[in-house]
Amino acid sequence: MNSCASANFFLRPIIVTLFTCAVFFFPQGLIPWASCFDQSAIAANDGKRGGFQADQADFNKSEMRCTSGKVPERGTIRYEMILRNTGESTPDRVALTFHISPSFVMLAGRSPEIFCDIENHTLHWKGRIRSQEERSFFIELVTLPNTAGSIIHSQAGVAWGNENKSLAMETKVTSRELPEGILLTVGKVGLGPLEITILGYLLLVPLFLFIVPRLIRWREKKRAHLSPHVSWSDPDPRGFMVYAMSITFLACIPVLFFLAFLVMDDVRQFSAYEKTNCIIVDKKLSWSTGSTGKTKSRIYDPLVSVRYKAGSNEIVSAGSMVKGTFSGRESAAEKKIAQYELGRSYPCWFDPEDPHEFLLERGLSWGWYLLCLGPVILFGIATRYLYRRLRGTRSPSEMSKAPIQPG
Repeated sequence: MNSCASANFFLRPIIVTLFTCAVFFFPQGLIPWASCFDQSAIAANDGKRGGFQADQADFNKSEMRCTSGKVPERGTIRYEMILRNTGESTPDRVALTFHISPSFVMLAGRSPEIFCDIENHTLHWKGRIRSQEERSFFIELVTLPNTAGSIIHSQAGVAWGNENKSLAMETKVTSRELPEGILLTVGKVGLGPLEITILGYLLLVPLFLFIVPRLIRWREKKRAHLSPHVSWSDPDPRGFMVYAMSITFLACIPVLFFLAFLVMDDVRQFSAYEKTNCIIVDKKLSWSTGSTGKTKSRIYDPLVSVRYKAGSNEIVSAGSMVKGTFSGRESAAEKKIAQYELGRSYPCWFDPEDPHEFLLERGLSWGWYLLCLGPVILFGIATRYLYRRLRGTRSPSEMSKAPIQPG
């Protein structure tokens, strides 16, 4: 027993000393193989912290393609995102995000696996792409009407691990080419009905103001010369009223042209437009700010993008779901747009002469008719006054001042 106790007495300090050396000197690299293991672990950790690893995933060669750098109004833009993993590993998750420009375009189509966030105007996809593989996604956008001259900045982002890559492309919106007749060609410039109407009106204004007042004055002098024994009174000796009525007459002519256009357009809705079914692809509430003096107001317009059959062709178009601009309270506009659900089919009508023109609801332009009522009344008053002066009809005051001829 004494020999065992003495052995333990001498071995215990040696064991404690070796254990202490292993704890304090092993991590410091005093033992060669332990130092190599420790340095490799540090290098691996540094590589992870620095974002570089020889066998990590790599999507830097991903790209975005577009059908064309120019597209007309209500035209379709097709984007193709190709995600290429040229790295040596498969990341746990790859995220693709596509941002939609809400002011110029609406969604027209997308790959089935892409999720659409309408409120934030973004498209998302998340999944896995293996090493040395690629995957393609397509997104279709349709440009809104009245956006000619705008530049659409399309952006997409690819994220994997701690890395990300941005994809961007620009597309210019051009005016839509409409079929129109050329009535006259001056040099290399073709003049259609609209151009000839505007030129005719610009020529009519000075000609009318020059001829009509002088014709009325000539008529008044001739009447006085033929009836010298009658005392005629001229209520407008300087012709102020004649010029005022002439200007009123000319100013109301464009309103009459606009009214005639409204009538023909409303008639064509019920007589020429063809019925079909529209699938709602996207919808949103657009608004613009208008001001009257110091008062500012918002004009709301519910917009939709639809897909429908026009004859043998499939058309994708975007525009207002009601005729004209829907102005009113925001709650009324939201109620209107809530009547149509995404992905559902509704009856609609399209113009056979311009298949991209569509209507979800047909109706008369009563608001515009009420606005045109005042100018139409003024036009009638001015026309009657000028006609009476040109014809030489006596006014009641003139009739009272004329002497009675003996029978």
